[in-house]
Amino acid sequence: MCTINIKEVLASHNSLPDAGKILYNTIVDAIASDDKVVANMEGVSSLPSVFLNVSIGKIIDEYDMETLKSHIMFSKITRHQADRLKDYLLRYDQNPESVSE
Repeated sequence: MCTINIKEVLASHNSLPDAGKILYNTIVDAIASDDKVVANMEGVSSLPSVFLNVSIGKIIDEYDMETLKSHIMFSKITRHQADRLKDYLLRYDQNPESVSE
């Protein structure tokens, strides 16, 4: 199991797409090794669509929702963050283009 600190990933990259690629690559590695990623959400103030599209959305596009769900878990997640992720996943599942808004 691999833990990734989302706040550090977001803070250490110049762009949200670059930060999203780090999460994406970490999840892809976990899928390849049949492992899980624990995304530590402590201190994350927002989850912009551009970050989620490049990471979570791309995993759903290339694999599927069930693969994503079986390879990622969240720790230290607030109700607001959980609601944001749930909303993103529901909208992405219904219409991937709608999440860029």
